[in-house]
Amino acid sequence: MTNSPDSGVRALQSGTLSWIKVASIGIAIAISGNFSGWNYGLAIGGWGGMFAAALAVAVLFFCLAQCLAELVSALPQGAGFDFYARAALGPTSGYVCGMAVALALAIGTGLAATFAEAYCSALLGVGGWPVKLALFAIVIGLQLRGAEDAASMTMATGAVALTILIAFCVFAAPHFTFANLLTGSSRSPGTLFAHGPAGTFGCIPYALFLFLGVEQAAHAASEMRDMSTSMPKALMTAIGVAVLIGVSVLLFATATAGVDRLATSNDPLFTALESHLGTTTGAAMAKVVGFGALVALMATFFSLAYAGSRQIFHLANSGNLPHALARTNGRRAPTGALIVVGAIGICAAGFRPESVMVVFIFLISVSHILLIASFLRLRRSQPLLERPYRAIGGSRMAYIAGGLSLAVISSCYELEVRALTCSILGLAALTFFFRIKRPPQASGSV
Repeated sequence: MTNSPDSGVRALQSGTLSWIKVASIGIAIAISGNFSGWNYGLAIGGWGGMFAAALAVAVLFFCLAQCLAELVSALPQGAGFDFYARAALGPTSGYVCGMAVALALAIGTGLAATFAEAYCSALLGVGGWPVKLALFAIVIGLQLRGAEDAASMTMATGAVALTILIAFCVFAAPHFTFANLLTGSSRSPGTLFAHGPAGTFGCIPYALFLFLGVEQAAHAASEMRDMSTSMPKALMTAIGVAVLIGVSVLLFATATAGVDRLATSNDPLFTALESHLGTTTGAAMAKVVGFGALVALMATFFSLAYAGSRQIFHLANSGNLPHALARTNGRRAPTGALIVVGAIGICAAGFRPESVMVVFIFLISVSHILLIASFLRLRRSQPLLERPYRAIGGSRMAYIAGGLSLAVISSCYELEVRALTCSILGLAALTFFFRIKRPPQASGSV
C-alpha cells in the first residue's frame, strides 16, 4: 500500500538525511550523560572500576552497532527495531522489541526535560512545570517541521555540546593529577579499583550514561540516503565519538577533582572546575560548562523525541498500534506519534529521575537483547540472504553484546525492583491488548 504525499498517512520524508546527520542524532542522544550521572559509579568501583565498566559498555555498543548495521543492510525495506525482530523472531517478539524502545525513548524525553528544567533553574532562576511544558512545546513543535529541520537542530545543539566537552578536557588536562584517580583511606594505600570485580560490575549502569542511546540513530534508516552503505558509517562514527569523549571526560574530570569529591557531585564537571573558580579562565569555563549541560540536554531531548516518534510510527504502520499514529503532516512528520511521545514524556517528568533513569536503561536493554537474538536467528535461518554489510566478528560479536546486555538488566533490577516490575507488567499488558487479543490491522508501506 502506498500513499500520495498529501494523504496524511504512512509516509516519512525519505532520502533526506545524510550519514553525518544520522551520526549526529546518535551522538546528541548520548552526549548529555557526560555532564552528570556517570560519576556516581566512582563510589562503587573507584576510577579503575568505572574505566573497566566504560570499556565493557563501549564493547557492548560497538557489537550492537555492528549487528544493527547488518540488519539494516539485509532488510532495507524495513525500519524500526520492531521490524527486524518481527522478521527474525515473529510478530510478538517484534512488538515487544518495538514497544520497549518506544516507551524507553518517550520516557527519556521526560528525563531530559527534568534535568533541563533543573539547569534552567540554576542558571537562569526560572524553573518548575511551566519550564518543563515549554520545553516540550518547543521540541515537539520543531519536530513537526519534519526530519530535515529536526535533524539540523539536533546536529547544531549536539555540535555545541561536543565542543564544550572538548574545551573542558583541554582546560582540565594541565591539572591532571594521577593521585586523584586513587581511592584510599588513612589505613590503606590508594587503589584504582575500590571494591574489586564486584565494584566494577556495580559501575556498569553508571558507565552506560556515557554512551546510552547512541544506537537509536538507526531509527533514521528510512529517512536517510543510501541506508545500506551509509548506516554502518553513521553508527560507527557515533559510537567512536561517544567512546572518545566519554573516556576523556571520565579521565580528566576525575584526575582534576579526585574520586571522593566527584563521587557525590550532582554536577561533576562544575565540581572539577571549582578549585579554579578564582581564576578568570576557570570562572568563565564554569559558566560555559553550565550552558553546555543545558544545550546537551536539549540535544538529547530532540534526538529522543525524533527516535521515539519514529518507532511509534513504525509500530502503527505495521498494524500493531492504532493507524492514527501512522499519520503524517504536510512535512511528512509523524504527528500522532509525536503527540504520544510528548504525553508519555510529560508523565515521566513527574517522577523521581533516579527511578526513571533505571526504567529507561532497562527497557532499552530489553530491546538490545531482542535485536541481538534477531541478528543471530537471521544468520542461522537465512544464511543466503543478501547482506551488503556484514558485521565485524559475526555471531561471536553478537554473543558478547548479549552477555553484556544481560549484565545491564541484572544490575538495573537490583536497583529498582518495584519500578521495573511495574514496567514489565505494563509492557506485558500492552503486548496482550495490541498484539495478542486484537489482531494487527493491515500494514502500509514502510
